[in-house]
Formats: sequence, C-alpha cells, structure tokens
Amino acid sequence: MSELRLSVSPGREERQMAQESFQILTDILEEINYPENVPEISVMETGRSIKISFDVLKMLAEILRNLKNGHSVSLISQSAVFTTQKAAEFLNCSRPHVIKLIDEGKLEVEMVGRHRRIPLNTLLDFKKKMFQDRKMALIKLMRDSEDLGLYEVD
Repeated sequence: MSELRLSVSPGREERQMAQESFQILTDILEEINYPENVPEISVMETGRSIKISFDVLKMLAEILRNLKNGHSVSLISQSAVFTTQKAAEFLNCSRPHVIKLIDEGKLEVEMVGRHRRIPLNTLLDFKKKMFQDRKMALIKLMRDSEDLGLYEVD
C-alpha cells in the first residue's frame, strides 16, 4: 500500500455509508479528550485495532464529508512530483501550455536527467495564484462596469 495517489469516486452506496460514518465520526471527534487520549480504531471483522492520530481522524472526517456530498477524493503525498503531462491534467490545460509556463519561469521544475518534474506544492501555489488573479480581474471588471453604468448595484 505504498501508492502515491489514492482516488475514490463515490457511488450511491458509498455516499450513504459516508453520510452515516461522517455523522458518527464527527460526534466521536467531539468526545475525544485529545491530546490526553490517543484514538484507537477497531476493525470488527478482524478483531484487530490500531492507534491513529487525532489529525488523521479529522482528515478521515473531511474525506467522508466530501464523499457524502458526492465529490471524488484523491489523496496525494506532499512530496509528489508530476510529469508535464500529469501537471497539465492537474491544471486542466495542455502539455504545451505547461511547458510554456516552465519556459517563462512561472512554474519551477526539477530536472531528472532530461525530464522535467514539477513538485505538487509548486502546482498548488500556481493554481492558487491563478484563482486569485482571476478573482482580481473579475473585481476589476465589475468596478469598470459600475463606473460605466453597465452594472447596477442594489
């Protein structure tokens, strides 16, 4: 189980299980006296139990919340690196566009031989900046529209 990336797309049954489990887990999280008590999970089918950190339980609750709402969930290691093709899929653009961003210095890469590898944190930072730039452009457009009388404010 040393996979770098795990993905789940919930079906109807998974959404129902996630709904029930999410509610129970959020109640349990409120009851745990952390950090004095370290949570322990038992798997009834095997009779075995494991200790698990409180933060991992909170992460599980977040996963369940997304699944119950029908959202797909992927778990990706912070140390993950992407090829230019995978980075393009992550950013929802073309591979040539990713290469252009690299050539323009907008995306930092690590070279592995002749191959470019882009760290996950770099992609996340770039995506966040893209979102902020779009938001600022939309605000500017709204203000310009207001100044021209094309946009009515209630």
